[in-house]
Amino acid sequence: MTRTYKALVVAIDPFVEEAIELVVDGFSINCFVSYSPSRIEIGGTYEVEFEMVLPDEECIAATECNKMQIEKLDNGLFCDIYGYLDGEVLRSVVDFPDQDIHYEYPHLNGHFVKVSASRIDVSFC
Repeated sequence: MTRTYKALVVAIDPFVEEAIELVVDGFSINCFVSYSPSRIEIGGTYEVEFEMVLPDEECIAATECNKMQIEKLDNGLFCDIYGYLDGEVLRSVVDFPDQDIHYEYPHLNGHFVKVSASRIDVSFC
């Protein structure tokens, strides 16, 4: 089951309105809106769910970093997600369904990992 979060919308890209910046529990997350049943406004707080979009190539590695964080790369939506692989969930700033990472990399289960994601999708509930 995917966990939901309360998120504050702090910015909407003026050129790509699906690209937004949210704050969840004090952490800034740049995402791509994959679903919204209504208009999204800056300053609004919404119930949301998150999902990683992974590239086709290998994108996960063990890391010594045990700090849960999301680092934005360049000016796009690419990011590195640092977290703990806990079975079917990557626990980071927010929890992500791991999309079978634990099957492809069973030796990383129970360890801190870095996932290089193409983007983070957000669905508004």
